[in-house]
Amino acid sequence: MRRSLLALVLCAALIGVGAAPAAASTRVPADGAFAVAITGAPDLRPLPGERCLATVPVTLTFEGTLDGAAPGTIRIAVDAPCDQAFTVPPGTFADVFLFSGDFTGTVAGEPVEARLLYTGVTRVGGEVRGLMGLSGDADGLLRVEATAGAGGTYSGSVRV
Repeated sequence: MRRSLLALVLCAALIGVGAAPAAASTRVPADGAFAVAITGAPDLRPLPGERCLATVPVTLTFEGTLDGAAPGTIRIAVDAPCDQAFTVPPGTFADVFLFSGDFTGTVAGEPVEARLLYTGVTRVGGEVRGLMGLSGDADGLLRVEATAGAGGTYSGSVRV
């Protein structure tokens, strides 16, 4: 229940991400893939109920309609104590997460800079379902299917 509530709050935050589109903007279908690369050591903090909150610097790298990178920080609430949560492969324990970063690259060939938020739920076994929101030169909400710690695919539409 607690995980569902947190995911709902994070998704609601994403919906409010978009800025008003410019008059000359165009909505384009968006799909492609992304990879996750850890770029620093995690900061681990114990949470009540034998859980762990990790803050980790990462970079998301995109190909497809989005082509570029988004360095930022991911905060992960893992359903395991900190002494266990990050000594096993990603996806061993369930978690909820929120990534926040700045995307620089192209969307459908147009150069853009946009704030990127990515939130989701990881199930035991590593299956991730989530949403990505872009706000800036490009605005949109994308559905995500991924594997914990590796990356995955995105689909939806983006206004550029």
